[in-house]
Amino acid sequence: MQFLLNMVFTFCFILLSTNSGWARELKGVNFPETITIHETDCKLVGLGIRKKLIINVYIGALYMAQPAKNAPDVISANQIKRIALHFLYNEVASEQLIEAWNEGFEKNAGNALKTIQDEINTFNGFFTESVKKGDTIVLTYIPEQGTEVVIKNKVKGIIKGQDFMEALFSIWFGSNPPSKGLKKGMLGE
Repeated sequence: MQFLLNMVFTFCFILLSTNSGWARELKGVNFPETITIHETDCKLVGLGIRKKLIINVYIGALYMAQPAKNAPDVISANQIKRIALHFLYNEVASEQLIEAWNEGFEKNAGNALKTIQDEINTFNGFFTESVKKGDTIVLTYIPEQGTEVVIKNKVKGIIKGQDFMEALFSIWFGSNPPSKGLKKGMLGE
């Protein structure tokens, strides 16, 4: 009987420790399966790594109130959603971040660029210092409020407009993301 109890205990421990549903881990960084944003539960859709050549720059996580696995649906979803970036690289200068954002907007936002340039300038203005290993950038869209930008746990501001949010999310989920692996990972593929 004791043997059977030990086997059941071991099986339950293995099951809970490998498939707990509480968090997913990538490169030693844990991401909760569910977070609460403005009293709304949002689920982790997926995780991906932004690589530049052979360097791991950051882990990208996508959370959505109503998860979507299709990139156009992620971009256009007018719901609470979040992209969380956890930096792995030693240091990324603010100029490099701004250059990467601008390149992403240019490659993916299309005609929206003409109408949201002021919002892009405001967004870029939030990046005044470098980010280092372990730092985070969190971009949260809240319908009818806008996109909240949090850098290193400090709220930098909210940029109004669904059109800006769609252009911003298109950086990762548009047809020309920073890397296909990052996009696929964040979509949970």
